[in-house]
Amino acid sequence: MPLYHDAPKLILEQLHRIAEGQRVCIVEIGELTDQQFDDLVRQKMALGQESPASRKLVFLGKHHYDSRVRKDGYMPCDLVRQLEAALASTSIIETHRHMTAVVSAIDRDDGYGNKVRDRAILELQARKPRAEVYSVIPKGDLIRPEKQQSP
Repeated sequence: MPLYHDAPKLILEQLHRIAEGQRVCIVEIGELTDQQFDDLVRQKMALGQESPASRKLVFLGKHHYDSRVRKDGYMPCDLVRQLEAALASTSIIETHRHMTAVVSAIDRDDGYGNKVRDRAILELQARKPRAEVYSVIPKGDLIRPEKQQSP
């Protein structure tokens, strides 16, 4: 499995610190499988682009939190489930000229009435040689949670 066994706890702690306005540092959360990494390298080479030198995945979480919690109304535990689904060992690599993602191969019940395919967007330049999981997009989330009111 690409996520480390303690990754869900690390991710949740990271998201809670972001919610409290604390400054956070990147955390290592997992690694791409051999197949995922090989596919990523092959696809990047086909596009004439540099590929990452490491299978390791890191997470900062600020953009993911801002996009999914603040903008869309999800809870931090929802973001952990998005990451777990998108970064499963069965997920596939999808590379385009301006975007690289790890995409869940199966639909997930998001708890809000949707069947979604989670798509983890990778940032491959800023944290070299590791890939940063920049955000996750739950494709198919037509019904979104109600946004929580700020105190």
